[in-house]
Amino acid sequence: MNLISDAQQALDNIDRLQTELAQSPELVERLGLVHAWYVDTRDKDHPRFGFSKFVGYKKLDSKIYLDNYKDLDGRNTEWILKDFFDELQPGTTDYQHYHEELTDWLGGMGRSPRKKVRIMVLKPQFFDQEMDEDRRLLELLKAVVAMLPLQQRLELRGYL
Repeated sequence: MNLISDAQQALDNIDRLQTELAQSPELVERLGLVHAWYVDTRDKDHPRFGFSKFVGYKKLDSKIYLDNYKDLDGRNTEWILKDFFDELQPGTTDYQHYHEELTDWLGGMGRSPRKKVRIMVLKPQFFDQEMDEDRRLLELLKAVVAMLPLQQRLELRGYL
């Protein structure tokens, strides 16, 4: 099993998990055992939840997960996911909010969270993928400008 390498893969896995849960009662049964929850918080009114062992590996589905969950290492997934998610501290307003959302979501499937769970939310820099694209364009422009002869750079500066 290969670990994910970017935030979009983690978000795609959270989305895939929602579909897989609808098709796999056996996967739903395992939700009460989860220690670490990862939350796609881009839509504040409808957060989406995933657990580390599912979110952190590439191309999992319920069958692959259920056939291999004993061999999947949550320490590895949590290590990679820390680049894309921040942990909420118990007792904070945000933690309580997302814990209530998690409890409601799991309750809809007849499950409840463990007594102590860790909740991680998407880092703000991954909220708007268009911002990342705009930044890449800026980086490209800077690289092009750096290649221009001095006179052309000065001429360009006059246009800006």
